[in-house]
Amino acid sequence: MLTFILSLISSVLSQVAVGGSNILIATMLLIFMIITSIIFDVIGVSVASCSACAVDETAVKNKGTLKVAKALISNAEKVNNFCADVIGDICGVMSGACGASIVAVLSDAFGTDAFLPSILVSAVIASVTVGGKAFCKRIAVRNSRNIVLFTAARLNALIKIFKRKRL
Repeated sequence: MLTFILSLISSVLSQVAVGGSNILIATMLLIFMIITSIIFDVIGVSVASCSACAVDETAVKNKGTLKVAKALISNAEKVNNFCADVIGDICGVMSGACGASIVAVLSDAFGTDAFLPSILVSAVIASVTVGGKAFCKRIAVRNSRNIVLFTAARLNALIKIFKRKRL
């Protein structure tokens, strides 16, 4: 259900953002979506490959960060699913919308049908996304502890911000 809602919201936002926009905005949003997809894939792989013993009290001075890191690791399958699948799929949908916008602009600019631009843009999006994820998986596994701790520190900071706003 969460995937459906997030995908629906992101699809609407991407259509509004790139619908009728210029190629620069669509390209910038496309690059942002690809990078976001790769980053979340790295987080998912890092959490899945990090052992609980790699994150201990001596590694982290902040107890909140340690608690979040241990929670991430103990829920590794859910974190990996959310990061790699949910966020990755949403970014894929938005990348497709951006690609369609870029194809429309290219077709209009060159006075051609959308067949060739569509194939080229789709191939570039797929190869950059898949290639970026493949390249970063090795980094994610080798540096899983540092990536998990970095992610946990950022999540802990967000948790503190939301707790302050509720009070």
